[in-house]
Amino acid sequence: MRHSTFKKYFSFSLIFLLGLSFVVAQDFEGKISIINNFPQTSNTHFTIKNEMAMLETETSRGYVKMINNTSNGDKITLTVDNETGDTIAVVKNSNDMQYRNLNNKYDKKRQRINNVMVKITRETKKINGYKCYKVVAKDSKFEGEAWITKKFEIEPYDIFPTLKSQQRAMPRVAKALQNSMEGFVMEMSIKNVKTKEVNTRSVLVQKQKLDDKEFQINMETIAVYDEEKVRELMKEAQGDPNKMKKARILLAQIRMQ
Repeated sequence: MRHSTFKKYFSFSLIFLLGLSFVVAQDFEGKISIINNFPQTSNTHFTIKNEMAMLETETSRGYVKMINNTSNGDKITLTVDNETGDTIAVVKNSNDMQYRNLNNKYDKKRQRINNVMVKITRETKKINGYKCYKVVAKDSKFEGEAWITKKFEIEPYDIFPTLKSQQRAMPRVAKALQNSMEGFVMEMSIKNVKTKEVNTRSVLVQKQKLDDKEFQINMETIAVYDEEKVRELMKEAQGDPNKMKKARILLAQIRMQ
C-alpha cells in the first residue's frame, strides 16, 4: 500500500459531512439519500436496519463508507483513494471509555441562532409520504426555507454524533432552520441575498427490506488499523517526522469516527 495515501484521503474522509444531519428511526428499515449542492458537502446515502447504520458518499478524492453497530458500538470507516485505488479501514468501539468521553461533546443541543428571524408557518405539504411544515428564516446575508416533518420518528446525531460539529460551515440561516422545530428536514433552500446564489437540499426516503450482507466488509484484502496498531506505528516512527505524521493522522481519524 502506498504511504502517500495517508497524506491524501484521511483528511477528507469526514469533510464531506459538513452541514449534514444524519438521522435514524429505530423502526425504520431502508435507505435515505440526501442530495444537495451546499459548499463543502457531497451527496450522501444512508442504509439502516435495526441496530445497523451505514453511510456512503463519493467525494472529489475518493469513496467513503462508515458502518456503525449501535448495539455493540463497533465502527468501521472505509476509504478508497480515487488516484491510487488504495483502501484503508479504521476500526474502533465507541463504548470504550476514551471514545465515550470524546463523543459526549457532540451530544445534540438545540440552540437559538442569534440575529436570525425564524417563522414556522401553517403551510404544509407531503414529501416522501410525510406531512411537512414550512419554516422560513432570514438574516442580513441569507434567506431560506425548509420543509420539516414530525412524522418521521427520528433523532438526529444518534449514530454519527460528530456531524454536529461539522455544521459550522453552514450559513446561520440554515442552522436556524434545522433548529427551528423537532423533526427531520426533508427539503431546504438557502439564497444568498447579495449574489442570488441558491443552495438546495432534498431527501429521498425508501423503505425496503435489506439483507444483512449490505453491512459487511471483506477485511482480508485491505489494511486495517485500530488505536493499538497506530500507537505501535508511533513508537516505530520515533525520529522519523514523516512516519510520525502519518501515524498521528491515523489516530485522529480513529477519534473522529
